[in-house]
This record gives sequence, C-alpha cells and structure tokens, in this order.
Amino acid sequence: MKALVYRGPGQIELDDIDEPAPSPDEVLLSVDAAGVCGTDRHIVAGELGVAPGVVPGHEIAGTILEVGSAVTGWTPGDRVASFGQVSCAECLPCRSGATNRCRRPQVLGMARQGGFAERIALPESCLITLPDSISEDIGAIASDAIATPFHALNTVGGLKTGEIVVVIGAGGLGIHAIQLARLGGAARVVAVDPAEEGREAALAVGADAVLDPNAEEQPDRALRRLAGGATLVIECVGRTETVELGLSSLAPGGRLVVVGVGTGRPKLPPLAMFIGSEMSVHGSFGSTPAEIETVLGLIAAGRLDVSRSVQRRVGLDEAAGIFTEPSGPGRTVIVPHAEGIQ
Repeated sequence: MKALVYRGPGQIELDDIDEPAPSPDEVLLSVDAAGVCGTDRHIVAGELGVAPGVVPGHEIAGTILEVGSAVTGWTPGDRVASFGQVSCAECLPCRSGATNRCRRPQVLGMARQGGFAERIALPESCLITLPDSISEDIGAIASDAIATPFHALNTVGGLKTGEIVVVIGAGGLGIHAIQLARLGGAARVVAVDPAEEGREAALAVGADAVLDPNAEEQPDRALRRLAGGATLVIECVGRTETVELGLSSLAPGGRLVVVGVGTGRPKLPPLAMFIGSEMSVHGSFGSTPAEIETVLGLIAAGRLDVSRSVQRRVGLDEAAGIFTEPSGPGRTVIVPHAEGIQ
C-alpha cells in the first residue's frame, strides 16, 4: 500500500510498504482522512526523536475493512474516528479513565504506524463511532484539534459561565478553543497571535478582541488592558515567552492551562505574588475517547460550527510537499484515496 514514511530530519516520502495484518483484537481500517497536526510537523523536522521508518499521523477517520476474531461490536463498513494512541489499559491513569495520561502509550505516528497511509490496523479500544452527518475530514481532526482544547478548557481548566478567557495561539487548537470557550459560556474571549491570518480567523470564529504581541512594546500590559484580567488562559504554543505572557495576564485566582508542547523553562511570577493571588498552572495533554465522542456529539447536534476548520485537502501523492510550507489556522487533511490538492 502507499504511505508517507519519515526517513530522517526534514525527509518524508511517499513509498510502498506492506499492508498491516490486524491481530485478533484489531480492525483493518481504510484511512479516509488524516489531519496534519503541529506534532507531525515537529516529527518531520526531526525534533521529537522519532525513529526513521515511521508513518506519521494520529488524527484519523476511516471505514472498517476487516475485523479480528476477538473484536466485538464492530463490523466491516462501520465509519469510525480514532483515539490517537494505544493505551496499556493497566496503569493507574488508564484504570481511572484518564487514558490520555497512560504511562506506557503507543502514540500513533510515533511509537506505532500512523494514518498517513491507505490503511492502518487499530485495536478495538481506539475506535469511536463517526456519526453519519459528520464528514471524514471533520471526524479525523475532531480527535485532536477539537477534542484537545475541549479537554483543556473543561476537564483541566474547569471553564465556568461568565469567565474571561484568553487563548494564546490561533492555530488549529486555538481556533477551536475560542469556539468551545464561547460554547461553554465565556463572557469575553481574547486571542493572541502574531500572524494576521490567525487573528482574522480568531475574530471570524467569535473572539471579542485580538492582540499581535509583536506589535506591542509591552505585550503583557496590552493583554491585561484587552482582557481586563483573565480568569482562564489556554496556551497553545509551547514557548517560554507565551507561557509567561499567559501568567502575566491572570486575574487573582486565575488558571493557566498549557497545551503547547516545548522544551523551554518558563519562570513563575515572584512567589509572594503567585501565592498571594492564588494563581495556578496546569498541563493538559490530548483528550480521552469519551471526550472525542462528546465533541462529535456537539458537532452532529449543530452546536459547534466547524465549517471553517479544514483549510485544504491533500492527496497522498502530493502530501510530502506540505511539510515545507507554513501552516495556517485551519487544518490540512490528507485524503489517501484522492489525488492532488483541493
């Protein structure tokens, strides 16, 4: 079958590889759509230590072709979205339902072959029903680009009605964080992004105000003026300066939820201020299968408008080229059984 294979830093190529043979607890899935996440771009750039020979891609939707002998509840022809990792089901987080925090995960597209291919074998535990009313494109990105900010806002951040929310980074995660904050009852949403395209997209999906941090001599003060004291900040970039900017904008009792992954070491405010104001900082990673199912339900019910979420669709034959191009606020989706760019 055809697949995009990571060959080393800066190298990804279309190749013929063996079709996977599903084990008894797995299904063979025809990949109908696979979203290109920022993590995939870091993999291809050689920044995450992924071994050459891996097929990237963890945002996947498709149609079941075959089921293993131990699989129950699924049949060929079922449309599904996929959880982005195979969890061990044995560690304490898994046993408590927090499978996103599994201690021994096999992340699709990193420790295990991913979805930038015509077909993939997945265990039954990864499968989530894709409602008939939702396209494969949206089903794929819902598993990460939409469910991840849902988890950050609600499960980790504890979003409450009437809050002032700041979203730092108006890319694939941030755009959906803005929409979900609105859906969750935020009174005001402020988005921060240096790119004009990102700021325009943020306003289009419901941000009340936007800030270009590069246009301000003191972006922390400018953000405080715009937000008026944020009670919840969602950081989607993963850089030292953006985490510190988020901290500086918090009102007393405010929470900063860091979603963006990076290697920096941001500083806390002076301890007297940090403790006296009862600020809190949380990390947030991915989501759970149950949260993906909830997000799909919101989309199917028409409560969450994701019509702007997919920026373009790319066939496998042309997909390698997208990793040399800058990413925009909308997701690029690889469609393995299509040709060319749409």
